[in-house]
Amino acid sequence: MNLHRITSLTSCLFLLIATACSLASTESVDNNSKNWNQVEPTQNPLTKTATINIEGEKTTVSLQEYSHPLLTTYFPNQDFIPESVSSGEGTAIRFDSNFGGTKNETAYVQFFFPGYANTLNQLKQSWIEGENGLLASNGWRIIEVLPEATYPWAREEIVFQQPEKNITGSVYLGELAGNAFYVVTHYPVEYGDGFVPRANIILQNANINPSNSRRN
Repeated sequence: MNLHRITSLTSCLFLLIATACSLASTESVDNNSKNWNQVEPTQNPLTKTATINIEGEKTTVSLQEYSHPLLTTYFPNQDFIPESVSSGEGTAIRFDSNFGGTKNETAYVQFFFPGYANTLNQLKQSWIEGENGLLASNGWRIIEVLPEATYPWAREEIVFQQPEKNITGSVYLGELAGNAFYVVTHYPVEYGDGFVPRANIILQNANINPSNSRRN
């Protein structure tokens, strides 16, 4: 085999390799383009921050996501301790205050999803009103009933006080997809300026799915 023939074969081999590489490169670019065009499902961040107004001053607080089949929300993770408990009557999800690292069970936000309450009327009759209802059994006196509540998931707000213990708060009544539930804010009066804006973060970010209470 002479030198000219070897050179010719080498040139042909080089062209074949270059062509194959070019095709592979084009296929890779096409595949990458397809990947770029695919929309990945979005997820809530596990943590974020929020700015709130406490006693006239803007304060930045760190938030952590709380996830439960019935409720997803964010809470100030240095100021509240979350826990949940379920029984035959329903499921309670509670955020106890932990200001300055000191837990106070008289200042809390609590969501309650009854095992049986399909409408607001059923919720009121079985859980809220009457001698054995939430208000009377705790000694909470109704101050005001607001038919238009602050939060989109709430249908009614009952403002209450317990003067002998210097306690105040609200009971929010909600109904979604044929399932009724209630939410309580409960705190000493002197906690108001610091508790309310922090609790408001939990309530504003609440994404509620009470239909899951039937499966628990």
